[in-house]
Amino acid sequence: MAGVGQKYGISGSQYGGWSFAGALALPQGAFVTGSAAVGITAGTTRTQAGATVLSQEVNRIDASTAVSAGSTLGDGVRLMPAVAGLTVAVLNNTANVVRIYGDTTDTLNGVAGSVGLTAPPQAAYLFTAAAAGAWACEGVGTGASGAYPTVTAVDGLAAKVGGGQGGATLCAAMINRFTTVATAADSGLLPAAKAGMQITVTNAAANSMNLFPATGEQINGAAANTAFALAAGKTAQLTSAANGAWHAVLSA
Repeated sequence: MAGVGQKYGISGSQYGGWSFAGALALPQGAFVTGSAAVGITAGTTRTQAGATVLSQEVNRIDASTAVSAGSTLGDGVRLMPAVAGLTVAVLNNTANVVRIYGDTTDTLNGVAGSVGLTAPPQAAYLFTAAAAGAWACEGVGTGASGAYPTVTAVDGLAAKVGGGQGGATLCAAMINRFTTVATAADSGLLPAAKAGMQITVTNAAANSMNLFPATGEQINGAAANTAFALAAGKTAQLTSAANGAWHAVLSA
C-alpha cells in the first residue's frame, strides 16, 4: 500500500510483462516473492544446445548425473536471454557439478555462453544483467557441504603424454588432482592468471610432471612459458597478484 504523498503506476499486460514506476512501500513484515521452480533435471548432452532451459527467477536443479573422471563438464542448464535489470538465481541441489550456459551469444562473467560456468554441488549462483546480453555471476566457483564452503574440484586428471605447453591438460578447477603421469615431464596447464586467483594442483602419480602457465605468462618469475616441475606426491598452491604471473608454494 502506498503511503501519503506516494505515487506509483503499473502498466503492461499478463502476456507482455508488467512495468512498475514509483516508490513502493511495504508494511512491516511483508515480503516480495518471485517465480520459482524445483525438480529441474539438467540436460545430459552436456552442450549449450541440449541444456535444460530455465524459465523462473529462482531455479533449483534437483537431478544430474556424475561427471567423468578428470572432467568438470557436467550436465547442463541454460539461462533465459539476459535482459537489462533481470536477476536470476540458480541452485545446484545435486551431488554433481553442473554446467550453466548462457542463451545463444550471451556471456557469463565475460565467458562465452556456449562455454558456460561450472557450479559445484550445493552452489547458489545469482545472475544479474545490467545490460542486455551480459550476465554477472555472484558466488561463481563456490558451493557448500553443510556448514562448510567448497570450491570447484576435479580428480583423475591425466597429464599430456610427451609433455610440452601446447595441448597440455588444463587445470579447469580451483583444486586439481593428477592421478596419471605416464612418463616424467608429462604436462599440465594453468588457466590464464588474473589478479586474485588461486589454484591448487596435486601430483598424485608416480612420476614428476611439468606445469605450464598460459601462453606468454610466467611462474615464480621465470621466463615466459617456462614450466614448473611438480614432483610426484607434491602439491603446489598457486596465487596471482598480477595478471599474467603465478607464484607457487610447494608442499613438503
